[in-house]
Amino acid sequence: MAQRFAFAYYPAFRALPDLGALNTYAKWWAGLVARQGKPTRKSVSFTDLRGMHSRFTLCRVLEDNEDMVAHIVGEEVKALFKSYHAGKSLSFRKGTRIRELIDVSAIDQKRHLQKVTSGPSIALNRGRLTLINGRSIDVFALDFPLHPLPGEQPFVLTLYDFNIPPEDRGVPHSGLSGY
Repeated sequence: MAQRFAFAYYPAFRALPDLGALNTYAKWWAGLVARQGKPTRKSVSFTDLRGMHSRFTLCRVLEDNEDMVAHIVGEEVKALFKSYHAGKSLSFRKGTRIRELIDVSAIDQKRHLQKVTSGPSIALNRGRLTLINGRSIDVFALDFPLHPLPGEQPFVLTLYDFNIPPEDRGVPHSGLSGY
């Protein structure tokens, strides 16, 4: 099963529309931009992410722009993306390439990363994670572009919103599908 998110892109330095449950993340970004201009990975303070620690990832964009590598993965995101796909178990941790977790072509991933980092744009991602027990979880995420420091590749900070019922915690998924 192809694993896909549906995407919408917004200019990174303009006000975002009403995003419902993601408005908290949009306000955090607006505050960071107001203080830092074009935020870098060093602009993001762990204390700024209070209450969001378990639901974010920080990934470095590779030089070819065809993928990202995880540097920090929040605990709830790790648990969400524990998966079983195409006969192999996967986990999301430091060093994981994103294309190992979601079956996206190099061309599509490159197009997405160029929009986020070169736009720069904020990407609203949404999809449905199908659990191996047949139930599904709606997943929403915002990809925020972090301006590269001299001599480094850009980073993308992603904040996730999802609700896992207690009976589905720890249940692996079999695929991610779009809306």
